[in-house]
Amino acid sequence: MASSSSSSLVPSSSSLKSLSLKSSNLTSLKLAKCYFITDYGFSQAVVKLPLLEDLEVSYCSLTKVSMKAVGKPCPNLKTLKLNIFGDMFPGNKSDDEALAIAETMLGLRHLQLFGSKLSNTGLKAILDNCPNLEHLDLRQCFNVNLFGDMKKRCSERIKVVRHPNASTHDYHIDAKYGSR
Repeated sequence: MASSSSSSLVPSSSSLKSLSLKSSNLTSLKLAKCYFITDYGFSQAVVKLPLLEDLEVSYCSLTKVSMKAVGKPCPNLKTLKLNIFGDMFPGNKSDDEALAIAETMLGLRHLQLFGSKLSNTGLKAILDNCPNLEHLDLRQCFNVNLFGDMKKRCSERIKVVRHPNASTHDYHIDAKYGSR
């Protein structure tokens, strides 16, 4: 199920907890379509993974509670991929996860928020609090407007920015919605 440096499938909270107890030296963890992992189960497991550097959470039911839980016990976290299905109808905004990231994951270098409902408020918080950010993927984040000051801030500080309407042809999981 897992090697000493990474894991690619964990189907439930109990499996994740078991993995974290046996593999506290994990540096990379990928959770995809793990609908049975709860915020509580995730939070209990992640405190046992202090060496975690890369985390991908794709199409899971985790919330801001889990994002807050990651930042504190995992000070080495450099890459976070938090992917959900994109929402083609802007207006359904939520900056909860973005604010949790900005509050607890100050050392991030790579951040992918594919399909997030964050707005410019959440993005501003991330830019203000994650000074080492080099790569930012905002594909299908249709509540973000990268114009004016926000565009300038991103282009001055971040080496690679993937815009909300950028192509998803190279996205590793089938996107629910294609580029607009």
